[in-house]
Amino acid sequence: LVWWDGDQKKWTGTDTPDFDVEKAPDYVPPDDARGPAAIRGDHPFIMQADGLGWIFVPQGLVDGPLPAHYEPHESPFANPLYGQRANPARQQNELAEDPDDPPGSEEYPFVLTTYRLTEHHTAGGMSRFLPYLAELQPQMFVEVHPKLARERGLEHGGWATISTARSAIEARVMVTDRMRPVRIAGVERHQVGLPYHWGTRGLTTGGAANDLTHMTLDPNVHIQEVKALSCDIAPGRRPKGSALPESVARKRAEAER
Repeated sequence: LVWWDGDQKKWTGTDTPDFDVEKAPDYVPPDDARGPAAIRGDHPFIMQADGLGWIFVPQGLVDGPLPAHYEPHESPFANPLYGQRANPARQQNELAEDPDDPPGSEEYPFVLTTYRLTEHHTAGGMSRFLPYLAELQPQMFVEVHPKLARERGLEHGGWATISTARSAIEARVMVTDRMRPVRIAGVERHQVGLPYHWGTRGLTTGGAANDLTHMTLDPNVHIQEVKALSCDIAPGRRPKGSALPESVARKRAEAER
């Protein structure tokens, strides 16, 4: 992306160097050099005081100094690298109203992810009360791949129920190629996509994706995993009233067997 131009005596390329563009890669600082002058020409990183890029953090991280791969708290997969499936330092709670999808359960076989919409200004609480933005995004929807739509009998524009161990919501189906399945360890798994800016109030209302998510937190920044968890999806509208928690409890019991 960047390289040293010996004729022009500067770094150039298709990217913008974020270090001294006139410092040659063979530059060696004198013993009494200070500040940027003490950084070698082949140590061109600016994020650390010594001019080197680090793959470890000497302090401040709860879950260790080196980066490691963990599966999300809820995942259809085991950790392919080693025996520890999820981050052992993650912050879990003991709330009865926040149960988990058992990892690998076929009752919740799909990967669920949430995302923001361009037309939603900062969050749904603002957007759903603004007529112009509500008109641009008039209804809650769920994105699925055509193959998953065929597998589960989902129709474009029809209703679908998305469920986890905590609750179930309904949304209009959007069949799209962009919600592609993933293949891990030889197994194909579908992804289900939900925007998370709907709720029960505003000019446009709909199921809240946050009703499906759990409250297990990252140990460092204390944010819950709303971008990667597991779910199930079926055609039709969700149960209403007391039938909703009853159906959620039945499905959760099946998953725990």
